[in-house]
Amino acid sequence: MKKNKLLYILLPLGIIILLLCSAATYGYFTVKSFSLNIQALQQTGSRLSTAFQGQDLAVAKSEIKILSKQMGEFDVKYQRVGWTGFIPFLGAYQKDGQHGINAGKYLIKSIETLITSVEPYADLLGFKTDIATPSGQPKAQSIEDRIVFMAETLDKISPDLEKVEGDMVEAQKELDQINPARYPETFFGKKIRSKIIEVRSTVSDSARLLSQAKPLIKLLPDLLGNPNPKTYMVLFQNDAELRPTGGFMTAYAFLRVSKGRIEPLSSFDIYDLDARFNKKVPAPEAVKKYLNETYLNLRNSNMSPDFKISMDLFYKYYKDIPGFPHPDAIVAIDTHFPVEILKIIGSIGVGGWGNFGPQNDPACDCPQVVYQLEQIADRPIAGIKVGRKAVLGPLMHSMMANAMGSPKHTWPKLVNVVLDAIKQKHLLFYFIEEKTQKVAEDFNAAGRIKPYTFDYLHINDANFGGAKSDMYITREVEQDVEKSGDSVTKTVSISYNNPRKGSDCRLEAGQLCLNGVYRDYIRLFVPKGSKLISVVGSEVKETVSEDLDKTVFEAFFTMRPQSSSKIVFKYELPPLDLSTYRMMIQKQPGTPSVKHTIVFNGNQIVVDIDQDKEVTLN
Repeated sequence: MKKNKLLYILLPLGIIILLLCSAATYGYFTVKSFSLNIQALQQTGSRLSTAFQGQDLAVAKSEIKILSKQMGEFDVKYQRVGWTGFIPFLGAYQKDGQHGINAGKYLIKSIETLITSVEPYADLLGFKTDIATPSGQPKAQSIEDRIVFMAETLDKISPDLEKVEGDMVEAQKELDQINPARYPETFFGKKIRSKIIEVRSTVSDSARLLSQAKPLIKLLPDLLGNPNPKTYMVLFQNDAELRPTGGFMTAYAFLRVSKGRIEPLSSFDIYDLDARFNKKVPAPEAVKKYLNETYLNLRNSNMSPDFKISMDLFYKYYKDIPGFPHPDAIVAIDTHFPVEILKIIGSIGVGGWGNFGPQNDPACDCPQVVYQLEQIADRPIAGIKVGRKAVLGPLMHSMMANAMGSPKHTWPKLVNVVLDAIKQKHLLFYFIEEKTQKVAEDFNAAGRIKPYTFDYLHINDANFGGAKSDMYITREVEQDVEKSGDSVTKTVSISYNNPRKGSDCRLEAGQLCLNGVYRDYIRLFVPKGSKLISVVGSEVKETVSEDLDKTVFEAFFTMRPQSSSKIVFKYELPPLDLSTYRMMIQKQPGTPSVKHTIVFNGNQIVVDIDQDKEVTLN
């Protein structure tokens, strides 16, 4: 009787064990067979990545087709283990695998659509392609013709971009269902969890970038003057004399763009504009205090670090001055932009003004184009030379003419210069029309101070009467973050160094005054509600205020050539969600890359701020 009972218990158990062993054996060999598919997918993906890096669209088209076929075959084979999705514990991993495959198929579709969409503009973007010139596409080897073609046709790719975005959103939904916490940090020496997080983050970032770029691409034909011409004011901000939005506003010029064709109009000295501005508007407090000017001059209207706020003020008074065009937008550039363009197209001649090039000039240890602009605008001369800062228009005209006629291989380099200048805030946009302005802001091309719910830092310098010393000054920032419970104390130290000998700035000497005593009005924009503890290095009593939904610490110091200075701010952050410590660092327009050394509870990282960056600390 006992034997029967034992047999009654063991027989089902044995059957279960046998079934599990059979399933395990089947699963093992099935999964093992997957490795060949995965290896093939990795190899094709690697070749696809190489094709994109080598800017070979023809190879990319071929590889994406192969990848699509391989992913389909892998999906069919993976269905064989679909039944394991009903097994506790094991089923979660099977479902993750299916989500990964689904995401891969959506991403492949998005890449296929994107390749088809950009192929007509391949040469402008620097991609090699195997297609013949489509009907209506220009055969002329001129970047201007290509821009005209873009202006007339780019709106046609909008439906394709909708498809790309839709597929990327679906891929993101699939990946979001995979929980990285289920996986170990490493498996047989290979990183697993971080790789899953990286893939999810990359797809999310790509989808967000496309979402931001899509309205801009849709709007680009209109910006290029199709169907209606556009007039742009180009405003030159001299970053050698740094001001809140990127530099002292020195000169401006007007351009008309009609169906992609650019026509220079006129060019002016900013002082000519101020001579026509006859309203008695009180100057900003800092201008009164450090420049001793009672009333506002338009050249000093860019005191807000937010470019839109500054241009709102500038344009408010500019548009009431008779005799000047009312532009559709203001485009601000600094010296970095022409230097980078000239590095590609080479030195140029500008009728009546001389030659300009990117090479170093020993007289200033700076690019020759920068030195030449300073010579024209600021060297003391006998008598009066009207509009001598109006060189901007002729220089821009000559640069554009040379760029438009440049060889085909330089086109993508020129496109990259523009994109990098936007990203690094050497090129800023202010649009009169609100809808277009919103697109520029979404693309981070409008120089806005951003709202942010975690820790935040923006350091803003204004050179008040310190000649062109910013040409030689370097900056480094140290942030020491001490977290104790819910309390966070920060010490921000900014070091300035000017190694170059000073210029002879006496007017009677008649020399070009580039490097003088630096007079810096400095502001730190930090989270609203921050409490200042101390400031070391300021020559005036520090002040605390609020602006742009931030708390602002203000100070001032001077520094002679061939010396260095440091100013240190210590403050306490307001209550913030810092369970994961996140900080936004916004770059000041017109500045080069600045090294930030961040120490968080004893752990140190170094970040080069050449654009706005979000930093996460553990």
